[in-house]
Amino acid sequence: MQNLSGLLGAAEHCRRDKPHRHAVILDLSGLLHIDEPVFRRTLRRWLVGDEKPAADGANVILFDTGKDKLVLSIPDSLLTERRQALGRVAEALASHHRGELRTAWFDLSREADGFADAVRNLVEQMGSEQYPDAPPAADALDKFMEMERTLHAVDLSSLLREKIIFRLDAEQGLVPAMVERTVSIEALDRLFATHMRREPWLFDQATALLDRRMLYDLLRDDAVHTLPIAVKLHAATVAGEEFREMTARFPARLHGKLVVEMTFLEWVADRELYRKAMMQAKADEVAVAIDHIPALAPSDTELPMVDWYRIPWLGEDGAPVDLSGGITWLGPVARSRCILTRCQDDQALEDARTLGFRYVEGPAATRAYHDGLKVGEEQRRERTAPGAGQTNNLGVEQPDEPVKPSSWWSRLFGGGGRSAG
Repeated sequence: MQNLSGLLGAAEHCRRDKPHRHAVILDLSGLLHIDEPVFRRTLRRWLVGDEKPAADGANVILFDTGKDKLVLSIPDSLLTERRQALGRVAEALASHHRGELRTAWFDLSREADGFADAVRNLVEQMGSEQYPDAPPAADALDKFMEMERTLHAVDLSSLLREKIIFRLDAEQGLVPAMVERTVSIEALDRLFATHMRREPWLFDQATALLDRRMLYDLLRDDAVHTLPIAVKLHAATVAGEEFREMTARFPARLHGKLVVEMTFLEWVADRELYRKAMMQAKADEVAVAIDHIPALAPSDTELPMVDWYRIPWLGEDGAPVDLSGGITWLGPVARSRCILTRCQDDQALEDARTLGFRYVEGPAATRAYHDGLKVGEEQRRERTAPGAGQTNNLGVEQPDEPVKPSSWWSRLFGGGGRSAG
């Protein structure tokens, strides 16, 4: 199954390549109970047929918009079979009074332009419904097409940033525990002269395009990371066939070290897809983190069981969130698996310790870690300076004192003798 950005890209490629395939846009809006997950999943399986890869690569490709439209791309060799199957499905739906399945067919070798225009119109309509504050649809789509072309060619390393997630340790201070690799939104803004955060539709589609590049970058990266690597991906990417194929190609140094971060909003929007992504990750021995979990309880407080829970200390308005009474809604989730993100100043680290968080990420954590390294280095220099070793009255040199965490860390943990929770 492909996502919306994949559909737009495929439609433009068809416009260029004129492949020997047919496409059909299926309108499910006239069907009863189409939002019921089991019915929709079963119907989709009937419509697509066998999704197992064919030896000659001639497969039916499904694009599920998540709304009331499905798009199938069918190789000419399977056209007769799929037309007959769709006819049987439409007949069965009508006989059971479940409504009308409407279709629009395109011969892509001759009607690729018409198909691409129809896809653009479909996405424009969905974008205006899902993102009412987005810029005019034509402008957004033009920017997306520009991004789609550019992101296939750009050197991704210029857009990547890495942040360290630290474990809070009462004895050792801040200990690096994980590397988070992300695409810099600021770098994207500069590349495309836009403001991604003000254009949520464009942001969503651009980051979906980058998912595949992120995974390929991991495959080509020769650096040996001793820490696990966390990457932000869409649930549709993790649930897809390509993710399974790529994780199977990971070298040994990456197995068991990848963490995928999927947003809480995607869990709210499509739990079936999210669960499928979680199951796929588990099968591939990939850990899962839920990102951007709200500190204050949402209307539906169900959370899936995953490896990590990421909760931001700063809200969307840039102000600290009052966590003291909020995160209680997380219930049985162990704080030892919670990461307090966006830690902007020392108060965030103190909040993490008070509330029992074991992991932190953000500028304050990075500064405190480097401050601790400086203090440790100064203490080592003092110990190795001439005359630094002290002797007792028997002439035996006393052992060096262990390197202490920074004074800031000592204040936080009351001298270093208290547990981090």
